[in-house]
Amino acid sequence: MSLFEKIPNKQPCETVHESSDVWPELGMSFELNMFYKQYSNAEGWLGEGYLMMWTRNEIEEFRGSTMEAYPEKYHFFASDGGGSQFGFVVDKGGVSYVSAPDIGGEEDIRVLGNWHQFLSSIELGDYI
Repeated sequence: MSLFEKIPNKQPCETVHESSDVWPELGMSFELNMFYKQYSNAEGWLGEGYLMMWTRNEIEEFRGSTMEAYPEKYHFFASDGGGSQFGFVVDKGGVSYVSAPDIGGEEDIRVLGNWHQFLSSIELGDYI
């Protein structure tokens, strides 16, 4: 199964981006860099949960608006369309995916695990 097979309604990239990686410090093998090389965004039901993978522009816009609530170490890239964001944090050389409420702070963040655990959490509606 491909890394992105479960993600619904993927929109292919229409333009070539100057920088192919959204998070260049994590390299070409990072799942989200691989996603954004192929797709501009995605949105739809993934089992019990809804997943909206943001565009590059939406990621940049969100970074600026959440700096007070969530420290810079959290990188958000998606939401459930109803009050939760999805992101990741790099800790001890590894990447852990997280969920966080629209209104809250770092103490409200829930660690979901690796890429496959992240997708499974959304499928099960178990990310809040």
